[in-house]
Amino acid sequence: MLESAEGVLKFPVAVSCFAAQRMLGMIPLVGDWEPMRAAQKALYEAGESAKKDFSSNTMLFGAFQFGDKAQSAVATLASDAMTLKILRPSYMMDVVSSLIQGSTDAYDAVATEDARDLLREQFQNTGDVIGFVNHSEAPTTFSTDGTYPLEEQVEKCYSRGDYPALWLVEGLGERFAQAYLDAGWETRDLLTTGKAAGLPEKTQLMMHAGIGISFAKHEIDALTPWSPEDDVLEALERFLKLVRQSSMPGYEGAALESLGLVTRTWYPQLVGLISSNLLALDVDAVEYFWHGAGRAMYFSPMYMLPGLSPWDAADQEPPDETARLNARAGVAWAFTIVNVRQPGIAANFLRHKASRIQDNGAYTNGVYSTLIMAGDMVPGHQYISEFCQYKPADAETAMTDAWARHIGDDAFDKVTQYAQALKAHNRLGEVFRYHDLPQFVADLDL
Repeated sequence: MLESAEGVLKFPVAVSCFAAQRMLGMIPLVGDWEPMRAAQKALYEAGESAKKDFSSNTMLFGAFQFGDKAQSAVATLASDAMTLKILRPSYMMDVVSSLIQGSTDAYDAVATEDARDLLREQFQNTGDVIGFVNHSEAPTTFSTDGTYPLEEQVEKCYSRGDYPALWLVEGLGERFAQAYLDAGWETRDLLTTGKAAGLPEKTQLMMHAGIGISFAKHEIDALTPWSPEDDVLEALERFLKLVRQSSMPGYEGAALESLGLVTRTWYPQLVGLISSNLLALDVDAVEYFWHGAGRAMYFSPMYMLPGLSPWDAADQEPPDETARLNARAGVAWAFTIVNVRQPGIAANFLRHKASRIQDNGAYTNGVYSTLIMAGDMVPGHQYISEFCQYKPADAETAMTDAWARHIGDDAFDKVTQYAQALKAHNRLGEVFRYHDLPQFVADLDL
């Protein structure tokens, strides 16, 4: 209760600090003036510090994200007005198009009783998953004898059932790594030696995703949008080193992807800075980064509001087409597995949004990749086969055609085939970034 009260008290502090920071950034001609940069940096750091007290409260964090997004939009509009961008004919067309699309999405989400039921189920599913990750029972410190109850915690994760297990394992991986980092212990070979190396193979994908979350938070927490490039590069090099030294071969991608998840969720003003500097260090890591950013877009509480869409964010935020494919796949990855218990949610999405995803294979990649992950994490996962074998009951041709085109009647066979190939070649971590899976799997055997 005390923690919740502190979060409520810190909420207006965070909102005010970020609002003031953005207002300073709107003042023309002084953006590079050192005192102004110092003031913006101080406000940013104060806002970040306050935000940490309510970052695990879904409602408060969602309200903060919505307000911060609105402030960013106002700042952008003011900047565009001062630079006369708003006078371009295409500018207003884009604004109007975005408003129309948002209104249409909002209407579709609540237009019928079935749609409202599916929306409620989606809200519940997303809230459940956020709760599994944020409120893991795994300890963040070592026992007094210097041990960590890893096997016991894994057993608890899987005892909760097929659906919660993979998220609880991710939370366990995060807390396991956090215990090492907080204790100041060497994190080399974190998952390749000792008790972790003896864990069931099925735990490894999301254990890697979990340690990646801790590594990412540890290395970028001290960065700001005004950090010198050398500081950013050093932090990213340390993150990459931590991942490589602690990961089992073939699983690195799961840990690398967490950098995008962490940055887009808790440090959104750093996304461009991290992405551009990461490109100079590891091109592959950038792909995982944007996949993780896409996953974060789906889990953003503000996008739970009808009319606001993570799919639009995945189209608009990435800097290039490769990044967009990964962000789109990341959204689809999270959307599918979070709602896997109710395939009708995916069917309803395809009924209304198939035209928005038809020009790329990112949606199908996200669906298959996340089902491969879940099937590996929980062998015989009851909801995977049910999802793959689902057939839309609606006789509407457009809906059934969209399901057949983007998921297919043979989804279970394909998921099984791709999973076996990736596992045989020790490449399961690749499901954390975009690939043309049929081609990628075929190339593995060449």
